[in-house]
Amino acid sequence: MKNMKAAVFSYPPHVEVVDVPDPSPERGEVVIQVEATALCGTDLRITRRGHGTIAEGEKRVLGHEVVGRVAALGEGVEGFSEGEAVAIAPNFGCGKCLYCIQGNTHHCPETKAMGITYDGGFARFMRVPERAVRQGNIFPLWDGAEYTALSFVEAFACVVHGFLPLQVKTEDRVLIYGAGPIGMMFAELAQLRGAREVWVADLSRDRLETASSRGAGIIPVKETPVNEVISGADVVVVAAPAPRAQQEALEIASVYGRVNFFGGLPPQVKEVPLHSNVIHYKELMVTGTTKSNNYHFRLALDFLRHGQIDLSYLASHVLPLEKIEEGLALMESQKSLKVVLKPNTD
Repeated sequence: MKNMKAAVFSYPPHVEVVDVPDPSPERGEVVIQVEATALCGTDLRITRRGHGTIAEGEKRVLGHEVVGRVAALGEGVEGFSEGEAVAIAPNFGCGKCLYCIQGNTHHCPETKAMGITYDGGFARFMRVPERAVRQGNIFPLWDGAEYTALSFVEAFACVVHGFLPLQVKTEDRVLIYGAGPIGMMFAELAQLRGAREVWVADLSRDRLETASSRGAGIIPVKETPVNEVISGADVVVVAAPAPRAQQEALEIASVYGRVNFFGGLPPQVKEVPLHSNVIHYKELMVTGTTKSNNYHFRLALDFLRHGQIDLSYLASHVLPLEKIEEGLALMESQKSLKVVLKPNTD
């Protein structure tokens, strides 16, 4: 059996590039040659603090934002061919519970995820489990699909999930807290829907310059209170781990405003006091979303397939797998947007 390079997480929380055996497909499984895999905030948190589904003493190949080519097909697998370009949706469930039969496999009590509960894409090859193959988690790509720009389609699918309930309309004023990759994806969708105004608030001047170059109004929150620039926003998205932004979002939202808490709270903050009377009297719709299902993944791919949105500018750094720690450090310092790893590039 041949060996390959993989970035393996273990305790105490850290990640190390080591040799592991090449995966081979069992019946119903597919092995993917990973062409590009993007780093996610979840990967950063796992490597620094661990994860509840990864037990002490256990090891895991991380990486859940994956595109590549079909390398090998297990017995009984149909509908794919070796060498075919594909994207992988990481979340799959039992297939039988109420959430699964509604398509919401990401909320299945037995939900699994490649790169978290199964080995993922921070490796030259990744095995897709039989249940994920059967549930449709392998999505064929189109001729000319560019791997780097598509590597973070999973993150975009999560944004699509959060965006849909907001029902953005052409007359809406939209405010997004956070000019990182997630915030920028929300801004792109809001502009695509024809929102009258799109504002992005952030601490980082560099990130705000990117938002400005993409047509959004910008608010440097170190210098200017957000509510002095915009009030009465029809849609507010908190795409940053900022407790104050969650509180402020309700105050800035208009009557009948729609609010999405996309960014989770930092670990040291367990809860945020919210003025529920504001929700009551303004008749606000306050939502929270997490992860994505295969429907959201399909929609995200379609936006990119048809050229409705171009996210390629978000790939600020492309690194070989061996430089994963450099990529994680770039994320920690907020000196990057999306860091993309190329496991099959020496």
